[in-house]
Amino acid sequence: MRSPVDFPARAEAQALKAAVLALGVFLAAGGTGRGQTAVDPPPPPSPENAENAERAGPQKPAAHAAIRAALIQAADQPMSEEQRAVLRDVDAFYAGNGDAPIFFTEAGWTDQARGAFDRLQKAPDDGLDLRAWRVYSLDMAPTPALAAGEVALAQAVAAYAFQASGGRIEPARVNKLIGLRPDVVSAERALTEVSKAADADAQLAAYNPQTPGYQALRDRLGAMRDATASIRFAAQEASRDARRRASDARSPVAGALARGRQEADLLANMEMWRWMPRELGSDRIMVNVPEYAARLYRGGALAATNRIIVGKPNTPTPLFSDRMEYVVVNPSWYVPQSIVKKEMMGRSLEGYDVVWQNGMMHVRQPPGERNALGRLKFIFPNAYAVYMHDTPSRSLFATTRRAYSHGCMRVDQPLAWAVAVLGPQSGWSEKRIEKMYGKSERRVDLPAPLPIYIGYFTERVDENGQLQAFEDVYGYAAEVKKRLGLGG
Repeated sequence: MRSPVDFPARAEAQALKAAVLALGVFLAAGGTGRGQTAVDPPPPPSPENAENAERAGPQKPAAHAAIRAALIQAADQPMSEEQRAVLRDVDAFYAGNGDAPIFFTEAGWTDQARGAFDRLQKAPDDGLDLRAWRVYSLDMAPTPALAAGEVALAQAVAAYAFQASGGRIEPARVNKLIGLRPDVVSAERALTEVSKAADADAQLAAYNPQTPGYQALRDRLGAMRDATASIRFAAQEASRDARRRASDARSPVAGALARGRQEADLLANMEMWRWMPRELGSDRIMVNVPEYAARLYRGGALAATNRIIVGKPNTPTPLFSDRMEYVVVNPSWYVPQSIVKKEMMGRSLEGYDVVWQNGMMHVRQPPGERNALGRLKFIFPNAYAVYMHDTPSRSLFATTRRAYSHGCMRVDQPLAWAVAVLGPQSGWSEKRIEKMYGKSERRVDLPAPLPIYIGYFTERVDENGQLQAFEDVYGYAAEVKKRLGLGG
């Protein structure tokens, strides 16, 4: 009987053969295995062989040789590019470690091996797909197969860490304006940390995001997975009479298909959480573009919310993390060249300051009630030159779909937002800020820089435990599902 994460049959036969031969040498050299006793050592080498051996240097211990043999056999098997990349990294780790085993000793499997195996069984619950990496159930593996089993286990551990830390999808390939860069865990780091961990299960699990947003989606996925049996039954029924049953929204088939789509949405959003930094901080701003919402947290608790307007699909708001540093009262608007070229050439620019320099038209809108940035601008210096700001166009906040800007984020309640981000101990109030309104720019520094994270989640579990779904306004969720093989 095999476990759900079985070692591939073709690789199994050859790798086991190599491991048996190598470990046979190990036993013959005086090593002991579980239930084994040492045998007489071989006769001393001839003077000629001894001289050759001295020139070649010390030979590897037999267990090390067994690991190398298993790696060679594993590399000889057909596999995907992703599998081969993982195996290359695992091979490099063992080569740098002298091919020493890390998951078994003469007494058998280590506690770390068993802990890692337990976590690998939970990979589907973590939203990961390790079907291409299979290992023996450790209790079923015969002693001579330890080396082959370790190589399979090491590959699965490396693949788990790679996927859990966000390595499956490079965010910039979804869109070049996604500047989030996950800290992908290398095979070397994963194998080193897991093989030495007091709790290998927990060590592997920690490569997943620990943020509340991710954990809430994971819990929801687990609850949905309880319906797996009914989904399978529905798929069988659908194959016999798909049109009639699927057209009826009340049918078990339609319900199962809907659950399947929702599961794919959950998995895609869990994946996008892997792009975010692992440590968000207790004081932070979280922006969710598809929700058109920004939230401020103080001490980990929700302190303020604000509706926002985000970039249009053809001028999307970039996704990245940075730190908000100051607020500008009475901002000028220095019109970006992209807007000048596309929207202002040949138009009347009354009320704007226009300067021609090196054949380019530079346009500035002075502070005032009609300024496109309103009375307040919130600055978090970044490579995309985007920021939050007030707006004189208040009517757009009444709409449900609020993707109207060129990339910056307009806030619905700018005064309240300014007081919130400046903090309760800053001494700033709405009235004090309003007294600064005028025709000259004024800068107000935050008491301390405030981390801001601009993310993209079409599924979110709210503060009441309810799952919310939002329009995939930029199509990122569909692209992630496609790249994960979940449809699109």
